[in-house]
Amino acid sequence: MTMTQETLLQVEGMTCGSCVRHVSEALRHVGGVADVDVRLKEGRVLVRHGDDATLSQLVDAVREAGYEAREAA
Repeated sequence: MTMTQETLLQVEGMTCGSCVRHVSEALRHVGGVADVDVRLKEGRVLVRHGDDATLSQLVDAVREAGYEAREAA
């Protein structure tokens, strides 16, 4: 059984609801992602996922959607 983890990402470039949708959809396509909570005003995204989804995969998915991302401090 995979454990559920939470990863908080800082995402640059999100300015509107359409951006939120693009980032959410991109992250949901990563295997193992269970839930995505985008906080537009903060520029942060909380991703709940299993062990099979890595930070690198999450960041790459956001970048492929056209935004910069890194793990939030």
